[in-house]
Amino acid sequence: MRPVLLIAEDDATLADMVARLAQEAGFEPALRHDGDSAVRCLQEDIPDAVLTDLRLPGCDGIELLKASKFLAPRRPVLLMTGYATPMNAIEAFRLGVTDILLKPFELEAARDSLARLKEQLDQRLRLLQLTEELARTRGEAHFVAVSRPMRQALELAAQVAVTPLPVLLEGETGVGKGVMARHIHTLSPRSDGPFFALNCGALPQSLLESELFGYEKGAFSGAVARKPGLLELAAGGTLFLDEINSASPEAQTRLLQFIQDRRLFRLGGVRAVEVDVRLIFAANRPLQDEVAAGRFRADLYYRIQVFPIPIPPLRERHEDLPALVYYLLARHSARMGKTFTDIAPEVLERLAAYPWPGNVRELENVLQRAIVLARGDRLELDALPAEIAGTHAPPLQDLPWPVDASLKEVETAWIRLTLERCQGNRTQAARALGIDPATLWRKLRELGDKA
Repeated sequence: MRPVLLIAEDDATLADMVARLAQEAGFEPALRHDGDSAVRCLQEDIPDAVLTDLRLPGCDGIELLKASKFLAPRRPVLLMTGYATPMNAIEAFRLGVTDILLKPFELEAARDSLARLKEQLDQRLRLLQLTEELARTRGEAHFVAVSRPMRQALELAAQVAVTPLPVLLEGETGVGKGVMARHIHTLSPRSDGPFFALNCGALPQSLLESELFGYEKGAFSGAVARKPGLLELAAGGTLFLDEINSASPEAQTRLLQFIQDRRLFRLGGVRAVEVDVRLIFAANRPLQDEVAAGRFRADLYYRIQVFPIPIPPLRERHEDLPALVYYLLARHSARMGKTFTDIAPEVLERLAAYPWPGNVRELENVLQRAIVLARGDRLELDALPAEIAGTHAPPLQDLPWPVDASLKEVETAWIRLTLERCQGNRTQAARALGIDPATLWRKLRELGDKA
């Protein structure tokens, strides 16, 4: 269903034109030509958003804004007026106005404002749906795939999941190889069986073999009882071995023997144990290079790279970033007892501009920090680290004004740069500058800009 936009405008011709633009933007318009009937619409029909003139017959636009904020504090509102003053602008923003259209306005300006309003509502709906989905799935991680490389990786995973073949996941640290391994397990006929994961680089090499293969009582000092290894414990299911390149030569040899025979000997044991387990591997360095350097057995490499799946780094899947942000924000905010209904557009802009050397893991860490720092139910730019938000001061020689510029010249240059970065959206620019929108309008008028 299309979101309902209440349009309160006493000029019937203008109201009809705005209604057509709203339909183009994806809204279902509800027209009202006076303030009293608009308030009744708020009470009875519960619109998703409001677009109102400041001057209306009956109760005026400010009273309508007060009623909207009282009935639905988070409902977005677009103000349309030819009579903006600093005082009523301040009051309007205090009452929840997200953008202002100054009459007479150009059609493209109105289309842009309505598109931003629709995107804001779409974001809220996505966050709500994700929160509900995560509550049903108990917050289990899953892949977000909008980009072609990520969709191709998931298609390969679905194809190999129904087979017993070993899988080699290739990709940089932090791309989500562990999530992909669990995804393959979930799609496989073994989904009802156990899933275990072991990072081979996180254990001392002296312990890796015993963790994988288990040991018998008395196999070594401290082995007071028999202990099955992860290969046995994962029988009927899947074992994911990450950083397999870190395995010692001895562990590589024993693992190769197990893959060939599907039997293992516990440390200190004399009886072979047959085990049926699906193996998924990953490495934090290209295994071909490790083989060439003599650090990884070539015969083991050829055994485990039967079905390689490359997982692209985040910088090569920019289309996935907005959906990833919504998903991770919903996932971790619910876990931290917070609720977010909106993300500032400049937040997504800065996140998209960052190269993400740590991939999805780094994005997840940044968003968890932002959730803690955020002060309301809208994620703002000030919750991001300075190196991502772009708030680091540039070197003196790179400043976009002369070194002997006056304070007024610096202020003017910075306002214009911020407006350019926000693509002319004065509301976003005011937020980025940390000033009231009415103050920005006044400064632009002083600069001779059309306001």
